[in-house]
Amino acid sequence: MKKMVNHRHAVPVTLKSRWAPRLHDIILGGQDGLVNVLGVVLGVAAATASTRIVLISGLAATFAESISMGAVAYTSSKAAKEYYLSVRKKEPQEYHDPLQNGMVVGLASFGGSFIPLLPFFFLSPAMAAWWSLSICTLSLFILGSVKARITVGTWWKSGTELALIGMTAALAGYTIGYWLGITI
Repeated sequence: MKKMVNHRHAVPVTLKSRWAPRLHDIILGGQDGLVNVLGVVLGVAAATASTRIVLISGLAATFAESISMGAVAYTSSKAAKEYYLSVRKKEPQEYHDPLQNGMVVGLASFGGSFIPLLPFFFLSPAMAAWWSLSICTLSLFILGSVKARITVGTWWKSGTELALIGMTAALAGYTIGYWLGITI
């Protein structure tokens, strides 16, 4: 069997293992989707005896999670490419420790999860939803702007792109949940 070299990781790979470079993405997306939706479904099931509400919550989380993870994979890969382009003349790109990456992603996810929840601790659900949407849109815009300042790109364009991608995923989850709520 002909051997090829995967220059990204400098490890020999066979033609049969062409999916190996995507293993990271498959595990990341699969595990994240499973764990998050399981958490939603179990939490809602613990709070209510309504199968309808559990299904609506689980399906809305499934669609929002899937769209969000795709958006995150896109924006993070794009940021890595932009960073590489900004430093490639200075030195070769280094790969980080997987445990450290996992910890950073986990802590960032944990911290980021509180941003949309904060208004719900202080306001009625209807009022908190609007505040949450506004705060999250601004947070994503700031994050995209900071990314552009660290890598390459225009701050306002990168901020707008990240805010639009994030809000599209969030509004898709809301729309699907609303639609399921009136049809199931």
